[in-house]
Amino acid sequence: MQAADVAASLLALLAANGTSLLDCVCDYIFHVTGPPGSSYGEKKLWWTYCQYPRSYDVYVTCDNLAPPSAAVSAVARLIPSTSSSRWPPVWGEGCGGAVEAVRDLARATPDELHSWDLCSLIAKHCIHSSFVRGWTNLEWDAEILAMDRLRHSILVHLLKAARRITRAITARFQCALRNTLSFIQSSRLNETELQTKVAVYLEHLSSYWRDSAQLLYLSVDDVSWLLVPLAFEHMGNHTNEERLHVWIKDMERVRDMLHTKLKGWVRDVRTLSEQIPYYKVEEDKKTPGKYILRRPVLNEDLLSFHQEHPSFRGSFGALCEERHPGASQMFNLADSLHSLYHYNLFYEIHPVGVDRFIDEEWQLEDRSNATLSVDTGCMQLLANALDHPTCPLEDLPPETIRQREQCRIQLWEDMVQRSPHIPVTSYLAYTQRANVNLCLLAWMTVNSFSICQDVPFSMMQSVHDARCYFDSPHDQSCLETNATDAICSVSRTILLVKCRVFPYIIGSRYVASIFIQMDQTQQRTSYQG
Repeated sequence: MQAADVAASLLALLAANGTSLLDCVCDYIFHVTGPPGSSYGEKKLWWTYCQYPRSYDVYVTCDNLAPPSAAVSAVARLIPSTSSSRWPPVWGEGCGGAVEAVRDLARATPDELHSWDLCSLIAKHCIHSSFVRGWTNLEWDAEILAMDRLRHSILVHLLKAARRITRAITARFQCALRNTLSFIQSSRLNETELQTKVAVYLEHLSSYWRDSAQLLYLSVDDVSWLLVPLAFEHMGNHTNEERLHVWIKDMERVRDMLHTKLKGWVRDVRTLSEQIPYYKVEEDKKTPGKYILRRPVLNEDLLSFHQEHPSFRGSFGALCEERHPGASQMFNLADSLHSLYHYNLFYEIHPVGVDRFIDEEWQLEDRSNATLSVDTGCMQLLANALDHPTCPLEDLPPETIRQREQCRIQLWEDMVQRSPHIPVTSYLAYTQRANVNLCLLAWMTVNSFSICQDVPFSMMQSVHDARCYFDSPHDQSCLETNATDAICSVSRTILLVKCRVFPYIIGSRYVASIFIQMDQTQQRTSYQG
């Protein structure tokens, strides 16, 4: 059979059977021929898909992992093993002919199979698969969790899907690595050749990030459904029947917090895939033979801000533990899962052969010393949130939720006004305004204990909204967020990009005092933190 025919045959098999067929071939190589295989095709498949990274890292503090932490054993179950089945496997007819097709692959096989088509098929199969979607509508309750056989069966399906998605993400990255933009420095490319090569590269890179966004979305979706039964098996199965329903409610609240945290990250990856086509590569006029990559403001560097997001356990563990026994372990598991997904399922692709990166010029207007006139009641609410933080596992009174939403809208309206002083028309108006430093306002607004806990952390969106605010103050239609979330979105950019003196990860317990200058007396009123 011709090499092209072999490739087409294998691709047809994969398209029809998806990653389950590849898993079968990987098991065959692992148990029969021995990794990485004996033939060229087996070796190619092994290194492209079967072989996992040797280790997965979880970046949390040492005390988070100290006994009796359940995070280690729980997270370990999400990590795929080299072999997906137990010995002895049932090979049937050579995995539906895939083993034979893989063996027949030769070095003459079209490179598309090795460097692009195979990886794309793996990703697309996971994206379009309905492997466990039927389970994700299940609401966990005490009765279902207590049924060991049913719980275990569902958990096995969810874990299998999570590992398969992890495998697809890893394979997709390995595939994209081979698509890095590389120029032969010894031979100059003319403009047409350069732009043709750049167009192909950007198309593949955008596709990679788009697939990554979809796969990460599936990962976040799966981990949201995994968290409750996984936590139950490793920390909640000793909870007495009387407290079990309370434990489930707390764990579901932690799950929702983790989902919100990861959802913003997925949004950023998806936005990045949309920005890739705006990248430009050009030859450096000052140094012929060298190349420049020009990127828009919304580029992959903004993804690094997700690492600065505060931990759940560090912020809320001690605060919640007294009224919610086991809360520290719940938050610890959520932090560990976030770390596992962020540090091991996040891969940046940097072009090779580009000598300089030049990003679009946009300087956040330096208003770090600016003072805004804002509603005193909202400032008092922010200060109270710092003085008396509430455990996020508690049910807030409807009136408190309403006040927070109204305060977010009011603060945004105050920020849009950009007026340091409001004309005094009455004594009441005089006493209801406060002058506050912009950086302080941003820090108080998006602090861990403040009013923005429910707004996903999307740095791409925040920078987009901040550009709208600073560059087009009279055209708020360019905002992607609604009025309720706008103050949270813009404040995150102000704080993280401009106001580094107010570290985002610091909680109120480290702040000695914060000061708000009142209009009527020009004196400082201290809110103790």
